[in-house]
Amino acid sequence: MHRRFLVLSLNICLVAFSCQPDKARTEVQAKSLDFFNALKKDDEIGMARLYPGFRNFDQYYKSDSGKIISIGRASGIITVNVDNRFTNKLGKLSQETISLFFKSDSLGNVTLYDSKGLCDFNENNEYIFGTKTGCINTRIDTSDQQILRKLKLAKQVMLDKTVLFYLELKTKVRITTWNWDAGYGGSGSGQGIVHNGSTYSVPNVKYKVTYKNLIGNTITTDEGYVTYDALDAGDSKSFSFYTSYIGGASKASIELLFDEQKITDYLSKIDWTGNECEEYFKSHPDTLTYP
Repeated sequence: MHRRFLVLSLNICLVAFSCQPDKARTEVQAKSLDFFNALKKDDEIGMARLYPGFRNFDQYYKSDSGKIISIGRASGIITVNVDNRFTNKLGKLSQETISLFFKSDSLGNVTLYDSKGLCDFNENNEYIFGTKTGCINTRIDTSDQQILRKLKLAKQVMLDKTVLFYLELKTKVRITTWNWDAGYGGSGSGQGIVHNGSTYSVPNVKYKVTYKNLIGNTITTDEGYVTYDALDAGDSKSFSFYTSYIGGASKASIELLFDEQKITDYLSKIDWTGNECEEYFKSHPDTLTYP
């Protein structure tokens, strides 16, 4: 009697175990299709409900259709590969393979916890900077959530470099001489020379002229580029400006402007040593938010 009961129990267990992968496969297939349906509708709430880590994305691929091309299992992780297609307003078709990674809990419930290819990081300045400074290891950090976690480190280091870069520009890139005159029809014009005393090649240097009345109140301002090219370290550049109407201004001041976006573009193009991330967090251990 005990032997029959044991054999019966084992058979039930074997059947239940053999059915588990099929159940998981069916569940991940359904959740994957639900996710891509939400992606097609641009339903961010629905996507975050199915994929909690989706909240970490600042941008992601759009979708017109998603077709499952394979489902595999290895080391307890179920991977669903999806052929995603999207046509933009200009009629250009893009096609990507997006992978969704699922894992099971002790009750057999599957959770979408990571992905790969849902976002293209290659044009992201912080990603480029992170790969050059050692914050992101492209051989190890391959999934979306791994990259997004490491991007937090890259942003901290890049902010530090941006502040240092900006401070050097403000103190060492200067207008060495300039003048202005009021012209016909209420216009104003002038010229000046900018010297780059920093150690950097500075992109797209801009000026801002502020015209004022006798008591120093601002009447109007005007902006323009000293040069559209980079101003190399140690070089000087002459420039001129013209403002069509300055409202009878009797005073003027001038300053240089440095575009933050241009600075981050520039920092991402520098050939860093690859040790900057490690060096930064060694000297700033309290700021480390490493996952």
